[in-house]
Amino acid sequence: MEQATVDTGLVFLRARDRSLRFDLYKPPPAVAKAAGPLPVVVFANGVGGNETALRDWAIYRSWGRLVAVTGMAAVTHDSRPATAVADIDSLVRHLRANAGKLGIDPENIAIWACSANVRPGSAYALDPAHSWVKCAVFYYGIVDTTVTRSDLPMLVARAGLDGGWINFPLTAFIQRSVERNATITVLNLPNAHHAFDLVDDDDASRDAVRATLAFLQRNLTAGLQRARSLRPDETRAMRAHGAHDWPGVIEAASVWAAHDATRGQPHQLLGDAFYQMRQYGEAARHYEEAASLEWFPALTLYNAACSAALGGQTTRALDDLEKSLATGFTSNRKQVRNDPDLASLRNDPRFLKLTENR
Repeated sequence: MEQATVDTGLVFLRARDRSLRFDLYKPPPAVAKAAGPLPVVVFANGVGGNETALRDWAIYRSWGRLVAVTGMAAVTHDSRPATAVADIDSLVRHLRANAGKLGIDPENIAIWACSANVRPGSAYALDPAHSWVKCAVFYYGIVDTTVTRSDLPMLVARAGLDGGWINFPLTAFIQRSVERNATITVLNLPNAHHAFDLVDDDDASRDAVRATLAFLQRNLTAGLQRARSLRPDETRAMRAHGAHDWPGVIEAASVWAAHDATRGQPHQLLGDAFYQMRQYGEAARHYEEAASLEWFPALTLYNAACSAALGGQTTRALDDLEKSLATGFTSNRKQVRNDPDLASLRNDPRFLKLTENR
């Protein structure tokens, strides 16, 4: 780490009352020259600094050098508590505008934030307009959820011995991210303290730091970035489905179905979306199409039957239900008979026969 080069006190913003400065950490000169423009990890400062600037804290100097000797550039910086997000934005604008002189890649930036810095750091990183932010690390803090980027690779580290006021919302964020099919890596350290990378001198803490460095290295490479951008329509449709954005599902899954006519999954998603929007005829049509393309026909035919029944199409509903039950979909015919979606069929002799116990 001692071989890293450090330029300190560089000015990125001249405010009325003070100049805001940053420190730039880079690999040894020979390594940096051979690597070309370096990806850069910005250690977000969302709390300003009191007597000692945050970039002068030993933990930030250590992280900066560690990132540098791992083959990337690192930046620590000043900020003002009242304008923390704006100051992060000003810093990144300065870095991008002066990337050539600084030896960094203006389109390959990571945001790292911990503790109270997570809220402003995540507010910047998760803004969809900031396409140059290619990944983010959030350590033991509360993520700002006013904006979201499901496409942004995130590493979230949770300290199990942290306070509930941090861990409850952080756990909820992790769960919502998975539901929305976001790109998320979770490091859960059950017996780690808040600021484990500073206070827990043990192999579990060191392992988390190594995993974080590996995450940054991988996600700031062109190959993995290309791989994460593959199958955009499919991914967009699944993310909309996880977020219960039914119009978004219809838009994305329709595009998916158009360019992949042999796959039934987009039709199942379309069926779900039209069902939730109470367009039952369209829902039944797409469920039937999914079944015809062998996408879990037992389930999709049953969903088609429910949709048709809700739409008042009795014969269609019974035909789809008979096909679904013929696959062995369920042995609990009583449950089928009591399904509220099929209530309009309950007095139909054919329905009673199909749902009788066997």
